[in-house]
Amino acid sequence: MKYNNLCIIQARTGSTRLPNKVLLTVKGRTLLEYEIERVKKSKLIDKIVVATTFNKGDDKIETICKKNNIDCFRGSEEDVLDRYYQCSLEYPEYKNIIRITGDCPLIDPTVVDNLIKFFVDNNFDYASNIEEETFPDGMDAEIFKREVLAEAAEKARLASQREHVTLYIRNNEKYGRGNLTSEINFSHFRLTVDEKEDYEVIKFLIENSEDNDRYMKYISLLEKNPEIMNRNIKIQRNMGLIKSLENDEVI
Repeated sequence: MKYNNLCIIQARTGSTRLPNKVLLTVKGRTLLEYEIERVKKSKLIDKIVVATTFNKGDDKIETICKKNNIDCFRGSEEDVLDRYYQCSLEYPEYKNIIRITGDCPLIDPTVVDNLIKFFVDNNFDYASNIEEETFPDGMDAEIFKREVLAEAAEKARLASQREHVTLYIRNNEKYGRGNLTSEINFSHFRLTVDEKEDYEVIKFLIENSEDNDRYMKYISLLEKNPEIMNRNIKIQRNMGLIKSLENDEVI
């Protein structure tokens, strides 16, 4: 059955805080491969594409995609909104776009599917689990209608809106939006990879869990191993966005 859902995973090797983070390995596989495999377990996503940049260093990402039978699209590094929009034009048969970033190797496919169902059932223009943060950092997912992405790509004028893809949508009251929340607030847990300490935590979790485990298993492992949990728990969430807003400009 087709659900009309295209998932675009944005990934690049040029991260300033932790370069090549998507290529870091655990048990012989890159973090990007773990993320792809997690997203593949979604029951409601029809198509997965990795959207990377034209940079030579991202040739390795395209190689990983070919190895894992995943389409790879290449576009602008700085204008990520345009990268998403141009990628979506390659797959016009899908009316809903799911956005997942490449720093979420432990993304929970059940969380993603719950978000998709929440979006469809309420006929939102945009839905996420990030506007009110209750899930662990690293479970972030967004979904929006194709026409909403097209409008944002045409009208967004701030550098922050071009870099962070959905800011124009999230800051525009004309769109019907919804936020999926967790029953318990786990937002202080970090299951993402932005810093070296994050990678150490992710490596521990992968080495001590199974591929099908949900995010609650990772929470349990961290609670049982506070010395691991404390390695990255004080890192501020959304630092990239904060810096973008501090240096924002009209382009």
